[in-house]
Amino acid sequence: MKERAYAVDARIAARTCRIGALLACALLIAVAGRAHAALYKWTDAQGVVHYSDQLPVDAVNRASSQLNRQGMTVHKTDQARVVQHVAKTEGEEQKLREAERERIIAARRDRALIESYTNEAEIELAKTRAVATIEGQVQSARALVAQISKHRQELEDKKPSYAPRPVPGSLIREIETIDAELGRQNEYIDQKQKEAENVAARYEADKERFRELRTGVGGSIVTNDGGRSAASQPVGIELTSAR
Repeated sequence: MKERAYAVDARIAARTCRIGALLACALLIAVAGRAHAALYKWTDAQGVVHYSDQLPVDAVNRASSQLNRQGMTVHKTDQARVVQHVAKTEGEEQKLREAERERIIAARRDRALIESYTNEAEIELAKTRAVATIEGQVQSARALVAQISKHRQELEDKKPSYAPRPVPGSLIREIETIDAELGRQNEYIDQKQKEAENVAARYEADKERFRELRTGVGGSIVTNDGGRSAASQPVGIELTSAR
């Protein structure tokens, strides 16, 4: 009986060994198949962590980790940074320089304005004088136009006296010269009239700006040393309502 029991135990042991060997072989095959496979850990845009044996296309530029069979990190890839190059074109730089130049000019104009006048009445007086000067030039030009127009008419009145002979060429040329001068003088008068309008508008703008500076509305003033002071607080200048 004992010999029979020993035989049964031997068969069971042998069978167990064969099963174990088969399991070991299967494990070795599985390990060999995955020996070169990579496991990736990555996080999507919503913050969800994923594990996969292949890195998806939408995860290529994201932070990811490559793990070994024991789950240890063997390689880590940082998220690709999007570098934005802010390139200023030559035209944009030119605009910035022009803007800064205009700002400095405006600040200097403000300082000259509050240093030149103590009240709005003085600005109005300066406007009246400037416009009057231009109007005087216009009146002189109109007087000249009237004078040479009168002479031209006299020449026109002489033409019938030469009949039946031809009108002398010198008389015709003189009339042509007068016509050219009349054209120049009339153009000059038009320009001066526009100039008077522009001067008046500029003084009105100065008056408005002076009012803003006196009440402290916006702006800065460039000082002689290159610094800036608030337009509402000019250094060494006292503004009064009247003199």
